[in-house]
This record gives sequence, structure tokens and C-alpha cells, in this order.
Amino acid sequence: MKERKNWKDLFPTPIYTLASFDIKLPRVDLEKTYYVLKSKNWVNVVPITKSGEILLIKQYRHGIGEESLEIPGGIVDDDGPDAEFESVVRELREETGYATDPSKIRLLSKFSGNPAMFTNWSYSFVAYDVEPIHDVEFDEGEDIEIVLKTPAEVKQLLREGAIHHPHMAAALGFYFLFET
Repeated sequence: MKERKNWKDLFPTPIYTLASFDIKLPRVDLEKTYYVLKSKNWVNVVPITKSGEILLIKQYRHGIGEESLEIPGGIVDDDGPDAEFESVVRELREETGYATDPSKIRLLSKFSGNPAMFTNWSYSFVAYDVEPIHDVEFDEGEDIEIVLKTPAEVKQLLREGAIHHPHMAAALGFYFLFET
């Protein structure tokens, strides 16, 4: 592994920090400063109801200026050994009001959302037998609509590009590949 030296936080924001580091690449005899976005890890969850429907959410996304059809997810707030699991349970409850027995939630995959620019990881889970048992607890600025779809309908939405968030599409792909 290459050694990254002289880390500098250049521009912090509430979501990520623009940072730089120096690295020597001996194979190509190059020393260079690189810029990355430091961010906390992310989680998302494919919620499956007792009747087999997939729970999607529709929410406004500021980056594209329109609504996006997704699965619940968010930022991992803590650093503990179960931080990703605890975060996905929380995000499911807060964004949808749905929950399930923790034994029915499991990790599908861990991947890097963009290894060229981001320092964090994204964790995708599946949660079976979810049901509405809580009031939603939206974060400030969230406006979320719950959408229930059959697996066939979700596959069609993926084919049509209606689910265009890459982390959400990947999680659904992992679900269809590994769980069905």
C-alpha cells in the first residue's frame, strides 16, 4: 500500500471535508498531491415487508433538483463496532416508521462509492418482515414519501433508470443477486 503523508483538511463542511495528501508512486517515479473528500461511512437498507413488497422512498435531492426514488439510508454517525448496523436500524425507523426484529437484518455488501475521490465506505443491508410501528422522524429538510412495490416492479424501475442513485441501485442489485 502506498503511504499517504501530510494530510491537510482544506475545507470542512457538515457533509464532507475537502482534504489533500502527498503520495509517492515509485512505479511511475512520481510524487504528487492528491485531493479527496473525507466523509463518514454511509448505509442503506432494502426493506422487505411481510407480504414481500419492497419499501422504497421518494425524496427531493438538492444536487439534481428533483425527487429521487430510493431505499432508506443515511450517514453513519458513530464509530463503534456495530455502528453501521445501528445506523441502518435508525435510518429505517426515522425515514419510514418501519422496523423489524434485528435478527432479520443482515449485511448484503460493503463497497466504495467512488474510490478515486471519497475516503468512506457504503454498507448495504436487507431487512425482512418490516412493518410500520413507529412515527417517522425526518431530519430537518427531509420530505419523504413511502412507495411500496413488488420485486418485479422494482426490477422494471431499475431497467428504466427510474432508480438512478448508484448506491441504491447497487443495493437493490445485490439483493436480487444474492437473496432471490
